[in-house]
Amino acid sequence: MTVEAADPTDSASRSSSKRAPSKRQNSSVGILCRNVPAYVREPPIEAVVFGWGVSEDGQLGVEGAADVLAPKVIEALLGTRLKGRSFLSSPLVAGSRNTLAIDADGQLLSWGWNARGTLGHNHSRGTERKPRRVAALKGVNILQTSIGGWHCLAVDDKGQAYAWGGNEYGQCGLDLPKRDLVVPTPCMSHLRIRQVAAGGMHSCALTETGKVWVWGEPWGEFSMTLDRKPRALPDVTGIAKIACGAFHNLALNRDGQVFAWGINDFGQLGNGTTFYETSPTAVVGLKGESITDIAAGGWHSLALTVSGEVYVWGRGEYGRLGLGDKSGSSRLRASKVRAMEGHKVVQASCGGTHTCVLTAEARLFTWGRGSFGRLGTNSQKDCYSPVEVLLPGGPERWRVISISCGGRHTLALALPDNGEVEDMLTKRASFRNRNTSSDAEEQVVRDILEDYDLDEEDDLQEGLELQDDLDDDVGPSGHDEVGVGGATLTASLEAAEREQDEIEAASDSKDQPPKEGQTEDDFALTASSSPEAPGLRASPPRIESMLAALDMQDPSLHET
Repeated sequence: MTVEAADPTDSASRSSSKRAPSKRQNSSVGILCRNVPAYVREPPIEAVVFGWGVSEDGQLGVEGAADVLAPKVIEALLGTRLKGRSFLSSPLVAGSRNTLAIDADGQLLSWGWNARGTLGHNHSRGTERKPRRVAALKGVNILQTSIGGWHCLAVDDKGQAYAWGGNEYGQCGLDLPKRDLVVPTPCMSHLRIRQVAAGGMHSCALTETGKVWVWGEPWGEFSMTLDRKPRALPDVTGIAKIACGAFHNLALNRDGQVFAWGINDFGQLGNGTTFYETSPTAVVGLKGESITDIAAGGWHSLALTVSGEVYVWGRGEYGRLGLGDKSGSSRLRASKVRAMEGHKVVQASCGGTHTCVLTAEARLFTWGRGSFGRLGTNSQKDCYSPVEVLLPGGPERWRVISISCGGRHTLALALPDNGEVEDMLTKRASFRNRNTSSDAEEQVVRDILEDYDLDEEDDLQEGLELQDDLDDDVGPSGHDEVGVGGATLTASLEAAEREQDEIEAASDSKDQPPKEGQTEDDFALTASSSPEAPGLRASPPRIESMLAALDMQDPSLHET
């Protein structure tokens, strides 16, 4: 397959001389775009990490293999200063069967399942139950990382991406004969990368100028042809954040609009159908909403609004959507989680079969599949609506500041309650507000920098310079220069919203619970076999059949 060359006008390209990297680029302040939330990287913190759920592969970092049903302190991380959270990254990432963390110096720690070299420790033996620094990245300042089915990705402060773990489907982006890469290996070196996202067997990367690159299998055509070499999605620009599910992808553009592509068996693309898409398509049901964040689970998706409301779509089994529906029916378009109304949600994370959100009041809620204790409710019962998770000592003692859902475990970062945590989260929420004026936005930056004792003037100026460069690179926030194919993407969104009434009428009939004697698999097949809409394709064979055909029946990608 021919690899599309980097755009010579792309300032993210390493060959570009348009603007030398700032001495502190990607550090404290970075204005991502005009309308999607600008972000401030919060300061390094010596917080307490709690974990719960499956421990058999060492992913919790605690002694023993017994399931942990309620939050438990990960003692091995006590005293470790972790990197602060930003719009694009969290210091903790829970994967299918392993975990990654980034310390204050940007050093990567890993623990858990290592059968494919997913820990990056230069071997692929067994498991590791205690966090250990990845020696191959010593001296590298890692800013963000992501875990896929059995591969991992990371990006450093210079925009260099790294990949390691399983590579038999090209998911590491390197055309190498090796099946496994047991140490982090540079990839995408011709581009400056802002964010990476790992899916089940594929990967995505977001460049500094808002372009999306993809590779692996499957990511688009859903064929047996592998894209071992990364290539750019044609005409996709102006993207501020990406997220990968098992076999689908989300993109948030700088106008606060959400797009999705990939496999769509359960409506995880939110396009009102169960047809898959090979290119980003507008999510239906978010009309009039300004989206500030996105998250993708195994087979479901989530979006946060500027006011802190939660929208979900995709597979509904086990209650992972939090809509209170015990039938397990899927949602083919975005639906509001009304049980969270009244709570301003500032962060969300989706696991394989469960979901977790954090509010501005530093309260933690989970819902979905309860087996193995992954919800942290001291029970293994499924929860179809949000349930608050209490850390030992209760909310009077701890305030949660960051969360991450894995396949069957969950992590939370917390600080003792001294009144400052809620203030920090409130500022985080206010800084997400896309409707703040320029002066107000600058004042929020100044307030946060003052609180964190950062170099206010340098950081603020750097953020504003980055804003100017992004405007030059991808145009202003006007619809004619933003998105997938510029006006094409906006037209796609507008057309989808104009037809929403028709889509809702059609999808409502598909989205009913299975009839008596009909299994969810039968129901999904029935929905997929409806007449094909213009420009859409019927979903390919179910994932289980696809995995079997690829001789890849790995438990980390299955719902257990």
